[in-house]
Order: sequence, then structure tokens, then C-alpha cells
Amino acid sequence: MRTKKQGFIGDLLMHLGMIFLSFICLYPFVLSFMVSISTEESIVKNGFKMLPDGFTLTAYRTVFADGSIYTGYLITILVTLIGTLLSLLLTAMAAYGMANNKVQYRNAFALYLYIPSVFSAGLVPWYLVCTQILHLQNTLWALILPSLVSPFNVFLMRNYFKTIPSSLLEAAEIDGCGVMKTAFVVVLPLSKPIIATISLFVGLGYWNNWANALYFIDERRLYPLQYMLYRIESLMRFIRENGAMANMEVPTQTFQMATLFVTIGPILLLYPFVQKYFVKGIMVGAVKG
Repeated sequence: MRTKKQGFIGDLLMHLGMIFLSFICLYPFVLSFMVSISTEESIVKNGFKMLPDGFTLTAYRTVFADGSIYTGYLITILVTLIGTLLSLLLTAMAAYGMANNKVQYRNAFALYLYIPSVFSAGLVPWYLVCTQILHLQNTLWALILPSLVSPFNVFLMRNYFKTIPSSLLEAAEIDGCGVMKTAFVVVLPLSKPIIATISLFVGLGYWNNWANALYFIDERRLYPLQYMLYRIESLMRFIRENGAMANMEVPTQTFQMATLFVTIGPILLLYPFVQKYFVKGIMVGAVKG
């Protein structure tokens, strides 16, 4: 049996360990912020430092100098919201059907989803289908549809649905609930952890996706935030490497850190609301066979 002294020492060591781990996690974040408000000259001369030699907001002014950055934010928010909602709807429908033992050919459908996750036709056929058949070039749907459904998310949600007792579903059928009503009234309210987990996966994917814009978008008004910042950074790197505008300070490294904080803000606001569901959702969905 532990004494009070042993309990106090154990709690103290645990708190010290958590403080140390928190410091390890926060240190890169704080260092990145200090770099983003430093002058490019001090970074090149002295490297990254917790206390910058010179203070400047040049990197942030560069990010927001072009008003189109706000358009990029709007496009990214729209794509993330619409894509996440549609992806959740389709993923839940597919997973619910595969988890229901009464559905015929559910195993064949699972195999149909599994094969593309292992074998890919390649980038060129995928690009031709999106542009020549689906005609997604220079449309908002080009940023949404190619990443709409992930087999991994479908299987994860299916495994979670299998943990719901079948007696609840049978009771709902006895009470007169149809398939759709059972799904929306019984199954989905009990699936908040996996819904929050999939929402985080899909939302982060849409928020950070710039490759679809690179492949399909030529019109500047449809550039998402990540792709717009990528183009700005590439332009500054080209100017710096080729010696153009020699008398002008080009904040390449500080700009990279500034873009980190410009793009990460909404994610930091979203994560605390889904964090409490995340561990439960990912563990139950992954372990259940």
C-alpha cells in the first residue's frame, strides 16, 4: 500500500514528466513563431533563435499583400465544409450497408473498395477521367470529388458500426423504423466518436490539399489557400535564387513560418472539439474485425 509520501513523489514525477512533454511539443511551435517575426537577414546570419535579433512583420505583410489570399481562404473553407459533409454522408452509407448482415453482396462491395486501395491505375488515367469524362477542369468540384471517398475511412466506420448491438437495431425494426430511420435515429447518434474521427481526417485532407488545384485549376479565382501560398513561395524562391530585385528583402524562410500560422489557425480551433472522440473512434474502428 502506498504511503502519502510515495503518492506525492509519484504525482510530482508524473506532473514533471507532463510538463517536459508539453515543453517538447510547444518548443517547435514557439520557435516557428519567433522565426516568422524575425528579419530574414538575422535568420540567414544567426539561424533560428528563440529571441530574434530583429523584429519585423514583413513575412505576414507579404502573405496578406495580395487581397486574393482572402479568396483563397473562402475557397478552402467552402471546399472543406462541402467535401467533409459529402464525404461523411457517402462513407456512412457505404459503411452501414457493409456492416448490415442482411445486405446481399456486402463482401463483394468490400472487395470492390479494397482493390483500388492496393492497386492504382496511375496518375494519367485518373487525370483523364477527371478532365475528359467528368469535366472537372476549372470547377470547384475538381477540389472536392477526387478526394471524396477513402476506402480506409469506409472500413474504419464499418468496423465501428459492427460494435453497435444488433438487439438495438432489431428493437428499432420492431418499433416500425425503416432502414433510413434506423440509421439516422439509432446508429448515427451512437457513432459520434467515429464521425468526429472521420471528420478530422477528411477535413484535414481537404484543408491541406493543394495537389488537386495544381492538376485541375488554371483560374486564379479558384485557387485554394494552400496552393496560393505555394505559388507565392515558389515565386519568392525564384526571385531570390536568380538575383532579381537585389535591393529588396525577400523573406523566404520567415515567409514559410508565417504561412504555417496563417493556415493552421482554423485547425487549432477545430481540434479541441473532436479530440475527446478521436482516441475512442480510431481505436474501436481499427480493432473490431
